[in-house]
Amino acid sequence: MSSEITLVVAFGLVVLMMFSNFGHCGLIGKWLASFFFGIFGCAQFVMPVFFFLGITILVANDYSTLAMKKCGAGFVILMEVSAVSQLLYKDTTVTVHDLFSVAINNHATGGIIGGGVALLLREGFGTAGAMVVLICVFLLACILLTQRSFVSFFKKMVKNVRASKEEWEKSAEKRRLEREAAAAEDRLINLEEEEESSDKATSFLKMKSGYKKTSDKKRAKQCEEKVKELEEKKEKKNPKKQPSTSAEQEKTIKNIKVNVPVFTSSDEVKRKDCVRELHPQIYPFTEEDGKTEPFKGKLDFSAFTFPEENTSLISEQAQESTLEVQEESYAPPYKEKGAFHTSLPEEIRINEDLGSLIEEVSESIVSEAEAISEENVYPDAVDQAIEQKEVPEIEAVKDMKEKQEENEESRIWKNGAEIKQRDTEAKDNASEVNDRDIAIQEKQMARQDTIKKETAQKVSSVESKEVVPDRKKAEGKDYLFPPASLLIKEEQGHSSGQQQYLQETAQKLYETLKSFGVNVTITDISCGPSVTRYEMFPEQGTKVSKILSLTDDIKLNLAASDIRIEAPIPGKAAIGIEIPNKHNQTVHFRDLIESQTFKTFKSKLAFAVGKDIGGKTVVTDLAKMPHLLIAGATGSGKSVCINTLIMSILYKAAPEEVKLIMIDPKMVELSIYNGIPHLLIPVVTDPKKASGALNWAVAEMTNRYKKFTETGVRNIEGYNKKVRELQKSGEIDPETIKKMPQIVIIIDELADLMMVAPGEVEDAIVRLSQLARAAGIHLVIATQRPSVNVITGLIKANVPSRIAFSVSSGVDSRTIIDMNGAEKLLGKGDMLFYPAGYSKPVRVQGAFISDNEISDVVTFLKENEDVAVYDTEVTEKIENKLKSSAVSQERDEYFEAAARFVIEKDKASIGMLQRMFKIGFNRAARIVDQLSDAGIVGPEEGTKPRKVLMSSEQLESYFEEYL
Repeated sequence: MSSEITLVVAFGLVVLMMFSNFGHCGLIGKWLASFFFGIFGCAQFVMPVFFFLGITILVANDYSTLAMKKCGAGFVILMEVSAVSQLLYKDTTVTVHDLFSVAINNHATGGIIGGGVALLLREGFGTAGAMVVLICVFLLACILLTQRSFVSFFKKMVKNVRASKEEWEKSAEKRRLEREAAAAEDRLINLEEEEESSDKATSFLKMKSGYKKTSDKKRAKQCEEKVKELEEKKEKKNPKKQPSTSAEQEKTIKNIKVNVPVFTSSDEVKRKDCVRELHPQIYPFTEEDGKTEPFKGKLDFSAFTFPEENTSLISEQAQESTLEVQEESYAPPYKEKGAFHTSLPEEIRINEDLGSLIEEVSESIVSEAEAISEENVYPDAVDQAIEQKEVPEIEAVKDMKEKQEENEESRIWKNGAEIKQRDTEAKDNASEVNDRDIAIQEKQMARQDTIKKETAQKVSSVESKEVVPDRKKAEGKDYLFPPASLLIKEEQGHSSGQQQYLQETAQKLYETLKSFGVNVTITDISCGPSVTRYEMFPEQGTKVSKILSLTDDIKLNLAASDIRIEAPIPGKAAIGIEIPNKHNQTVHFRDLIESQTFKTFKSKLAFAVGKDIGGKTVVTDLAKMPHLLIAGATGSGKSVCINTLIMSILYKAAPEEVKLIMIDPKMVELSIYNGIPHLLIPVVTDPKKASGALNWAVAEMTNRYKKFTETGVRNIEGYNKKVRELQKSGEIDPETIKKMPQIVIIIDELADLMMVAPGEVEDAIVRLSQLARAAGIHLVIATQRPSVNVITGLIKANVPSRIAFSVSSGVDSRTIIDMNGAEKLLGKGDMLFYPAGYSKPVRVQGAFISDNEISDVVTFLKENEDVAVYDTEVTEKIENKLKSSAVSQERDEYFEAAARFVIEKDKASIGMLQRMFKIGFNRAARIVDQLSDAGIVGPEEGTKPRKVLMSSEQLESYFEEYL
């Protein structure tokens, strides 16, 4: 009764505590729940259930020691849970009261018991050490609770693995023995059948002695014992020789294969053994078959018998299949009326000495086997050929054996005559085979000759194409595009260890970031001409700024000259770290123009920039930029980039389509292009003429917009399209109205121009950058540092496309592309390409073109075009502008007003000008002298005023011409 009472009371308390934990038992239940939560912590949620289970186990086991141990282990596990929750709960509790109060308010902590243990362990071992101690105690408690040992579990696993391994080895050994026994049994069966059919045990021993002995002595011993048993049986028998007719022999003998064990198509073991014994050099034995060396002895043919004349014939279908397979595999045909295998020698004559015949046959078979092995006949083809020529199994009968023994000698001599008769047939067979082989060889040789001829023709055609480049002309134009063969092309490939080097660098980069607490996954490696970018995806929660702050540490660990981090890569959820290559590759200009990207580019203002990090050719349209600013330190590649731009236009556009104006204050970079048909005027080297050229471009832009207004179009594309339509319709003469060419103005160094004529140059560039895009006029400006003194804010705002080469500091980089990055470049054509429309600049390796290549192309254009005819109208306007500007610089600013004043008064004197313009005597005297030099007034006449020589109309025409 006491047990039942105990269980009922325990059950009631458990239910009350469960409801109290969730606040359903009033004030007392709430007080009890708070008390127990303060003692046990989060374990109080399952403590009532554990209490009831523990009471039940103790009552059921009469409070035994083992039951008490298990209950104690369970209690320890619950306290472990409370301790772990206390460690995970981040709070600064140091006293028992704090533990109790926190556990009451927050049921996720450990309470007094679990929390106290956790605090003691954390103070002594730290959080990590406390977790290790708690895990060890948890494992011990689990062992006590389950009464199971982990060591015994692992021992059992190891024991099972060993047992399975031993069982597998035994089964493998058993299969090997069974395979060897089956092979030996098959050979013994064949030997027994041969003994019963021919009764020549001695010949069998001779043949068997020719094979080399293998290491398997047991099997050889079994064979010898079997042979002895056959001999004993033969001796014990009393032979009963009875004459036999030829009709009985015809019924029993069908087809006999020469010294080949008989097998069926389903018996793979016997079939393979047969092929291997006949052709050991083609199909060698293996250790699995019990033979490791090929057969080197001589075959004994003293036991074989020849078929009679009236044996069964080979079907016509078998003969056709044999001829089809003969070209691919070794499968000599059979002949009618008992003709044997053509592998036998051409002449077989049975003379008095039968041994010589046997030796000749064996030698011929060995020689043919060698010939077959040289012709690369595979085992499968041999098996297929033998399967097609299988002979039915011999039906050995005891009566027939006795009859054969009786008439053996007479039959051999009788067959000797038949063999002589078949010699001629065998020769015919051999000659047919030889003729067929010769025909096949001739066909193969003819096929090889044709292939060689075709290859030679292809090679010669390719060489001729390379030697004589394909020069194409523009449609309807006389312009001859320069061939690509004028440029240098060098084949450059990656070194043999490039792949391994990239993998090692990626691994080192991964380990470096991991050592700083940044876990990443390297997703891609892009190897460019000079830089390799390692794309990586950081783990969730990693800030990009943390990776950017490790730039110097990564550079130190990788021993790199400099690195650049692009975070993130535009269009990808990845961060790119760009590291210089160990060996840089030069990007030649020829590689760019021969690429499909450049060839299929539609715009005539195609600009082959270079190759990006992935090795892809970058080609852009200068018309869509629409103006380009190139900046970088001295020697970084600005002039080479300009040469690449000019050469791209020469290889893409005809002179009627694109015109060039080149301004080269340095006088050495662009002067080489003088004489090409694309130039509108000669290369401008004088800074004063440069301002005149820019002002002419402004006037040309204004004139083009007037034409657009008259024709009702919006841009140069619409104007040219309308002109083409009118020319096709015949409404206008093609000579009167022509298509407008696009104009590219290239300024190699703007800083020098801004120092000489800052006002006029700046005004012209501002107007062109604002309005010239639709008129087909595009600016390409190169300078070392686009500071405010060189490129004003107004110019910079209207030149959206930028190319930044290597600079010395981040300040210069921000000046060019409004962000850092150019200071990390390597120089020698390494650039940040930032055209209009890109969110971030792209790193590109610019193309290299040498002075010799430029000279060759310019020479080609000069030789194949007429003498360059520049636009004289443009040249005259620029010269007049230059003269007027020179004259205007010498004259006073009141010169024009003074000229109008003296013509109005019809007299000129120094005092009159002093009073009118409120200037000094010397300045007024200089103005009068300037008026006299211009022919407006006459010379001095003493104290009298000077005479006026021009009318007002003449003065206006003078101003239009010279001012």
